Amino acid sequence: MTDQDALRTTFSFAPPVNDAAAWHLQLDDLAAKITEAFPGASTSLGGDLGPRSADALSFEVPLGDGVWLEGLATTPYPEIGSVMVMQASAAEAAQFAAWLRDSIVPSPYLVHFTSELALNNGDDAYWVLPPHGSVAEIAQTLQQHIDSTDRL
Repeated sequence: MTDQDALRTTFSFAPPVNDAAAWHLQLDDLAAKITEAFPGASTSLGGDLGPRSADALSFEVPLGDGVWLEGLATTPYPEIGSVMVMQASAAEAAQFAAWLRDSIVPSPYLVHFTSELALNNGDDAYWVLPPHGSVAEIAQTLQQHIDSTDRL
């Protein structure tokens, strides 16, 4: 199966539920780091998404070979937030997740994730991103998540 044929879903990366402020997420800092790490990336700060006011950062990052990843980061409360990558394969999401883990989050043990696919299938459990390892290992974990939730 090629990545074009891979099942796509929106992945949500967040700090542990019991330590929601662990990342100390600042959207303006995240925007600057995205444009620094991904040449050609675009970011746009906004707000007022959903039923309650929240600051938001939409972004597009090039992954290479003409592939772009679209995402959204939100902070409904100061320093508390999450980052989503939309309609991505496990391999595509893994590239961004590895960068997020290694460059943004203060500890590699603080990245949990779920997906739209899981939530739509009634699974609201968060998985833990591997705290160490390559993009390929992260992609494998994300794919295992997709495979297990796709069978629900």
